[in-house]
Amino acid sequence: MPDVTLVVRGLETRESERVERALARLDFVGLVDTDPAKELLAVSYEGGEAELDRIWQVVRDAGYEPELTPGAGEVAGG
Repeated sequence: MPDVTLVVRGLETRESERVERALARLDFVGLVDTDPAKELLAVSYEGGEAELDRIWQVVRDAGYEPELTPGAGEVAGG
């Protein structure tokens, strides 16, 4: 199961719970963990690039612009 950790600037506790719920509704997502204090979102999912794109879109739909954590581009294909 691939994992991705995203930086989500401005992520607040209340909003992080909303983002977690939205991602958990995706049938290919296994685990979602947010750390609003560090502005991080970690997601474990089944699939590939299309599923990762959908994860990014859910975060964007919540009003945030996700970024890969430093050094993650080589792993996630970014």
